[in-house]
This record gives sequence, structure tokens and C-alpha cells, in this order.
Amino acid sequence: MYILCGSQMRTAEKIAVENGTSFEQLMENAGMGAAEAIRRRFASRLMPGSNILILLGRGNNGGDGLVIARALLQWQPELTVNIVFCLGDQLSPLAALNLSRLEEFKQVHLWTETDRKTTEWLCQKSDLILDGIFGTGFHGQLPESAATAVRAANQSGAKRIALDIPTGINGDNGIAAMDSFRADYTCTFAAKKPAHILKSSRSFCGEVETIDIGISGQILGQVSGSITLLCSDKIRQLLPARRPDSNKGNYGKLLIAGGCQTMTGAVLLAAEAAARCGTGLVMAAAPEHALFPIRIRLPEALQYPLPLALSGAVSADAHPSLLEKANHWATGILCGCGMSLTEETKALVSTLLESCHTPMVLDADALNALSQVGTQKLKEAKAPIILTPHMLEFSRLSGLSIEDIQKNRFEIAAQFAEEYRVTLVLKDATTVIASDGQLFINENGNPGLSKGGSGDTLAGIIAAFLAQGVSPLDAAECGVYLHAEAGDIAAGKLSEYAMLPQDVIRCLPDAFKSLTN
Repeated sequence: MYILCGSQMRTAEKIAVENGTSFEQLMENAGMGAAEAIRRRFASRLMPGSNILILLGRGNNGGDGLVIARALLQWQPELTVNIVFCLGDQLSPLAALNLSRLEEFKQVHLWTETDRKTTEWLCQKSDLILDGIFGTGFHGQLPESAATAVRAANQSGAKRIALDIPTGINGDNGIAAMDSFRADYTCTFAAKKPAHILKSSRSFCGEVETIDIGISGQILGQVSGSITLLCSDKIRQLLPARRPDSNKGNYGKLLIAGGCQTMTGAVLLAAEAAARCGTGLVMAAAPEHALFPIRIRLPEALQYPLPLALSGAVSADAHPSLLEKANHWATGILCGCGMSLTEETKALVSTLLESCHTPMVLDADALNALSQVGTQKLKEAKAPIILTPHMLEFSRLSGLSIEDIQKNRFEIAAQFAEEYRVTLVLKDATTVIASDGQLFINENGNPGLSKGGSGDTLAGIIAAFLAQGVSPLDAAECGVYLHAEAGDIAAGKLSEYAMLPQDVIRCLPDAFKSLTN
């Protein structure tokens, strides 16, 4: 499934028009398709005598609402339709055309000027409220006239339906204005937009249905910069096959370098997650403090003790032997989990980037070390690199504020991945994967994953696939999807409150079974 930003959607519409349709026909298709979906979904609120309220803006989003009004009245002539002009009555040409087509319907009442009490009265008496004020082009704060209408709608007992994007929500980044329309149901046109997926805005959208407006999937797919939604069918195709005649040597050797004197659980979580994802051999290279829990809970893992520096981190004396293991034993590397940020860590990251030829995942303190030694080091890398930063770590890497990243996460992630030739897994409530001009997001996962150790678990899963010979991008896709899916299974069993990263690891078998059954 393709996810398109507002500018990309306009490009798709333009291509469709160049291929023989018209903007008028696209609006007609959108309105008629949405009306059919609304009729199917809310039949009990479209009985004779029901009241429909349409909150109208100036643009084509309002035009879609006017087509819907006409279609609903053709199906049920005994409806009453009230139309409130929230931004004045100077409409776009297509919206004005569709307003003129309602002149024959005596059941339509136009409200070009309303005060707060009138708007509240109209909302309270309505069975359905359609939000056609803005759409995909909104950003900033709402004009007071629109905010008044949205507040009244949100406080009513009507079912609320948004057209494309709820008013007040930036469709590209999910940032919500102070007063944003809270939809029970959203009809989006041709393709979902980022705001429908991003968890910062998803709750405003309610149930989302994509309406076919006559733009082919081929056109949607050729729009530059479109985003692909991770789904079970795609992940199923990416999983490495398990051959009947295979042995552990066929499924890779993962070297996990991490841990320090004060953080002993991170390497265990990463190693156990990797072992649950089919890796042939997992070797934990860490100080004795971090290996002790692995000896107790994960006997399947190989152990490679590393000497400590006075700082409590892995000593620089270990770097030559680690590099030897990385280049001549491992098929994949994970570095950074629980390692702590020290001069030794910075030296190790520099050494791996300069001299290691094995594909690797840099996580946690390896990322913090990289931000201090300089991201230009990535251009010296001899092997494919996956970076797995959360927002604060990526802020350090990119030099941008978290606020700026969240406003434009897709473009920023894509530019960073392209400039440094890496696969970037930008972790957030909705994770973005960027690699080689391609963008992916996932919509599974839940707030129960917002706990210490979740990042180590995800890094271990991604590294497991990387060690098995899966490409960096495909490994990232598999890891992000399966981690979130196991998280949803864990939440179903234990609740978002009580689940722990180790519970997510225990639910990985169920996540795999859901893909392979």
C-alpha cells in the first residue's frame, strides 16, 4: 500500500488528468465513492428525517462534501442537509460548480454566516457531520471561524466523518492544531496519507477507508517519494527460507558487541531476540558482568569475554580481537547495546567503520559515539550499515532539533540515508525506514513498547536477519514489522502496562506463526 503526502497526491492527480481524466471527474468519483461508503457504514443515520451537516471550506475538499450531499439526497430525498460556510462563500471553481448542482434540492439549507450558538445548535441537531473544511493542505492553527465549528462538532452526539484528513491535522506530519476535528470515520481519497498512520494523529481519524477515485495503482507507484506501508504479505515474502537439508551454518553468525559494567541486560535482550529470529549462531562479546545473565538465561549463545577499561566500558585492548571476529567469523554485527559512551566506544566505532567488511547494525551508544566522531565516518565504511536511532539520537546525528525532524521526518530521513549511504531506521511511535530512495512505515505496535530495552530487542531482530544474508533494507523491514507485531501480541496477553521487552521476545514465535500459517 502506498502512502502519499499532499504534494505527491497532487502530482498523482495531475498525471491522471494528463492520462485522460479530469479534475471534475476525480471530484465526482471521490464524492460518489465516499457517499456510498457513508451510506453503507451509517445507514441507521440516513433514515427519512435525518439531519446531515456539512462543514465547508473554500477548496476542493469542500467540493467533495457537496458531491456527497447530492449523492445522499438522490438516495434518500427526505434528508435535511445543512451546509455551513466556515471560511466564507468564495469557493474554488469546482466546489462552486457542485454547489450550483444542489440548487434543485429544497432540502438543502445554506448558512453563509453563523455565530457560535447557531453553529452549536446545528451540530447538536445533526445525525452526521461531514468535515470538508480543509483536507491535505492544512498546516498551522485554525482560523477562529473554523475552530468554532470544529469545537461544536466535537461536542455533539453526531457521528463525525472527515473527508481525506480531519481539519486541524497536518496530513504530511500528523501535527495537530489546538482544535482538531475528531472523526469517527475518515474517507481518504486514492491513498492513505501519513497522518492516517502516524500515531500522533491516528486517533483523530477514527476508522479510515480509502476511496477509489480513478487513479490507478500504477500512477500512485510512480510518484517520486511515495511511502510504502509495511504489511504481513510483504514481510512473508522477505523472510529467509528454512531448507529441509540445512544446518546452523546456513543461517549466519551474529556477533553482538556491547555491554559495560553498569548495563548488563542490553546484550542479553539483543542476543535472545536474535536467537528467536532464526540466526544459526549468536555470539555475545561483552564484559563478564554482561555475560553472566546470558549464561543463565540463554545457553544457546556463544560467549566472548571482553576486558574492561577503567571507565567500566569495553577496553580498547579488545578492539583488535573484535575486528578479527567481525571480519573472519561473523556474517553480521550488532554494536552498541548497553556499551556506554566513552573514548573506547568512539574508538571502536571508528575502527569498525574504517576496517570492518561485515554488514553491521549500529545502535544505542554506538550511535552516540558516531555523533561525536562525526557522521562523515559513515562515508568511509567498508560494509553496509544500518542505523537504528530514536529521535534524540537522530537529533545528535543530524544536528537538527527533534521538533524539526518530526515536522518533516520523511524527507529528512530520506536525505540522510542517501547522503551517508546507509539504511536508516528512525524509531518513534511510528517508525520510518529510509534506504536508497525508498521510504517505509509501519502501523502496528503500541505504547507498551515504550520501555527501556525495546530498542535492544529491535536491534537484535534486525541484526539477526542481516546475519542471515538478508539485504539491509529487507532486514530493517522484517525487524520493524516483527518487533511491533510481537509487541501487539504481548499487549493482548499482558496489557500495554505490564508487558516488558522480554515478553515481546517470547511473543516472537507467535508473530512468526502469524506470517507462516
